[in-house]
Amino acid sequence: MSEEKKEKKTLTEDELNQKIAEETRKTLDEFAQKTVKDKLGELSEEMKINLDEKLKDALKAMKPDLELEKAKEKADEFKTPAEFLNAVIKAKAIEIPNKTIDPRLTFITASGEFKTAGHMVEGEDSQGGFLVPEVFKADLQQIALENSIVRPNGATVIPPIKTDSVKIPYVADASHASNVFGGCLAYWTAEKGPKTSSKPTFGQMELTPHKLVGLTYLSHELRDDSAIALVPLIKNMFGSTIGYYEDDAFLNGTGAGQPLGILNCNCLKTVFRNTVNQVYLEDIAEMYACMLPSSHKYAFWVVNPGVIPSLIQMGTGNAAAASGKNMIWISSDMGATKGIPGTILGRPFLISEKMPAFGAQGDIGYFDFRFYLIFDRQPITMDFSSHVAFTTDEDCWRFVLRVAGQCWPQSTLTPKNAGAPVTTISPFVVLTAATS
Repeated sequence: MSEEKKEKKTLTEDELNQKIAEETRKTLDEFAQKTVKDKLGELSEEMKINLDEKLKDALKAMKPDLELEKAKEKADEFKTPAEFLNAVIKAKAIEIPNKTIDPRLTFITASGEFKTAGHMVEGEDSQGGFLVPEVFKADLQQIALENSIVRPNGATVIPPIKTDSVKIPYVADASHASNVFGGCLAYWTAEKGPKTSSKPTFGQMELTPHKLVGLTYLSHELRDDSAIALVPLIKNMFGSTIGYYEDDAFLNGTGAGQPLGILNCNCLKTVFRNTVNQVYLEDIAEMYACMLPSSHKYAFWVVNPGVIPSLIQMGTGNAAAASGKNMIWISSDMGATKGIPGTILGRPFLISEKMPAFGAQGDIGYFDFRFYLIFDRQPITMDFSSHVAFTTDEDCWRFVLRVAGQCWPQSTLTPKNAGAPVTTISPFVVLTAATS
């Protein structure tokens, strides 16, 4: 052949994901426009204009922020977190004469505006803080996520989008006593029998992000003499700290200035315990029965460390401890030399000090975390300043996270044939402190 065949390019995983995202956005754009076009003939002129404006706003929100994409490309040029952090230190250190900023930290937009590399935040000036590049953000959070309960165990996470809040529609299904999905009915009827219409009930919730921050100071001596040690210091101290307090809010948050935690959501199902300051088989059995039936294969038990002794000593028969009882969680053949089981009634359990103290409501819970929504408005960002503590020769590091969270069911669900002890069910079940 006179012409050489062009070598076929093999796409990287990132390039393939980008092409898939672009094609998806294109398809959604075309589908949305076609749908509106088909319906325009049925609408008034005023409604046409209104719909067209809403469509444009929706499509605009779906499109990627080109500046964020370009910033990410620049930030990804750093090979290690240490290399990135050292570049930030040099860029912000005022004592370096005629300093130049590492070009990987900056880029110029099409309009000539100066931007810092990494993900942008609202209100950042041209010489403002540098953010943790996405490739290092995951590395920074790795330790935190290993110790978290809610996020890594099935919570529904909404990725960052450019909005101050996100509205989530849901089906308002609170009872199956007479219908399902908040009003849907199906009838058995004879030939030519009458039919009654029905419809579901919908609701809408709004997730508004809250800000979680951390602040620390580093002496110039530590900065200059042990720059490499700065990376594990940052990872261990603030990766874990941010993750710890975020997870605590997902479990215990009040919703006032912080996420609404599972233990304070309206859909929480509470089960009376058999005996104060104890956890017995009767309690476990009733909690299991009150779980949403479809959630059993996804649910986790979460217990305060103080609950473990009761589980180890849990026996058959009456709840009261009796000599010679048969152990049912730790079987007699296991003894005290082998590890404790990894499940309760076949489902995994997690131990967390964030759960309420032993004997209090919520010291043991049975949760399907898929029903907890997390809106990551702004992943962890990191900023550095040598000005804040100038007189004491210290650098200041600031960490900021903006996140929202809450359960999406608005109430427990009454089953069709409710009866004691299962009068209501829920994807979130806990033991109360009281016996009745």
